[in-house]
Amino acid sequence: MCGRTACTLAPDEICRSCSYRSHRGDKEEPKWRDPPGGQKYYPCHNIAPSAYTPVIISSHHKFGFEEESVPTERVIQPMQWGLVPSWHKGSPKKVSYETNNCRSESMMEKPTYKVPLQKGRRCVVLADGFFEWKRDQAKKQPYYIHFPESNMPGNANLPKVKKEETDENGTVVKHELGTTGDMKEKDIKEEKVKVKQEMGTEEDMSGTGALQTESVKPDIKSETNGCDKIKEEGGTTKRLMTMAGVFDVWKPSGDSPPVLSYSVITVESSPAMMKVHHRMPAFLLNDKEIQEWLDYENIPLEKAIKHIRATEEIQMHPVSDIVNNARNKSPDCTKPIDPTKPKSTPSSNLMMKWLSKGKREKSDDQPPSKRVKTETD
Repeated sequence: MCGRTACTLAPDEICRSCSYRSHRGDKEEPKWRDPPGGQKYYPCHNIAPSAYTPVIISSHHKFGFEEESVPTERVIQPMQWGLVPSWHKGSPKKVSYETNNCRSESMMEKPTYKVPLQKGRRCVVLADGFFEWKRDQAKKQPYYIHFPESNMPGNANLPKVKKEETDENGTVVKHELGTTGDMKEKDIKEEKVKVKQEMGTEEDMSGTGALQTESVKPDIKSETNGCDKIKEEGGTTKRLMTMAGVFDVWKPSGDSPPVLSYSVITVESSPAMMKVHHRMPAFLLNDKEIQEWLDYENIPLEKAIKHIRATEEIQMHPVSDIVNNARNKSPDCTKPIDPTKPKSTPSSNLMMKWLSKGKREKSDDQPPSKRVKTETD
């Protein structure tokens, strides 16, 4: 299940983050194309369904509102989260059932998803991360899930360091893994420069200095990872999540613009995600998987579907329950918290101020201590 996401990059940053190698071997950036009807994508730390968020599609898809042909193989086309079937009657805002997520087990049975998939309407949904809620007795604790730093390009040649993870109770634990998670920003950059010098090649560098190398995981056989440009924020690095999705085009009567919308394909959770929830998005972990999912003209659906499966390539931490309200969109929505500490509330803050004031007044009432005369005076 995926009920809330975060995507905080601007359109130009997203395009740079999603550079790839074309079939000719040239390095390209997908072209950004605004959605029709004046709809907009807004970077946000707390995105709810019905919002327009960026997705990657093949540039071969034509919808009738394009102003010009696109010179790149991929397009980043923001779409409405929550698929509106092409055959839907009435207002596109009044679909009688939820289509935010599409269960992989039944997507080839339900016409809502089967029809667009058979038309090649496959997309890659982009996000910094997503939120999920873990039920603990009567309470539901929100978690923020994102790609781990061990999945970042350039880390394969860096030394192993301690990597933080959380157990089922939200407690931080550490273990050895090929990642730069606990390294300081300066050390990371110096180590990457050293690796580049030792390799003696002009490796492609991102704006943040990340080497474009193979992924840490040995079973991912691809020269580059999808969306492998990284963003540095407070000395840390992160990569956009790439979730498999299905989209459709709803066309109204008359000359009104079409509505482009999508669903996130979900699968049964991996053991890592099962600690929080029994469902998770299906992730495309490298550019080969992304390309095969997008290339509906050359890669049949039966072959592309093999990439729809659970993965352990995630990292998570508990966050504040302010994310429960979709109107809260501050960076605090994704910041880690310690769920064992009592929450600060207006009433508790008032009580602490009152107690602190009482201590100060009591201290002021005490007479000044007398100075004791010593033999050295």
